[in-house]
Amino acid sequence: MGKDIQPGTYRSEGKDNILCFWARLSDTTGESGDIIANGNAEGPAIVKIAPSDQAFQTSDCKPWQKIG
Repeated sequence: MGKDIQPGTYRSEGKDNILCFWARLSDTTGESGDIIANGNAEGPAIVKIAPSDQAFQTSDCKPWQKIG
């Protein structure tokens, strides 16, 4: 299960295996309309989590570190 994430700017060094995927979500129902923004990264990635975001989904990424 996931961990709570605080609003702010986060950085990952990128893919851990195949491709680093991330998504900011407005809800956790699994509907495509829940996606606020998403992306794939081979190299470093930066994502800003807003206070209004309800969830952050990530897979195959190196650890996310808060930078701001």
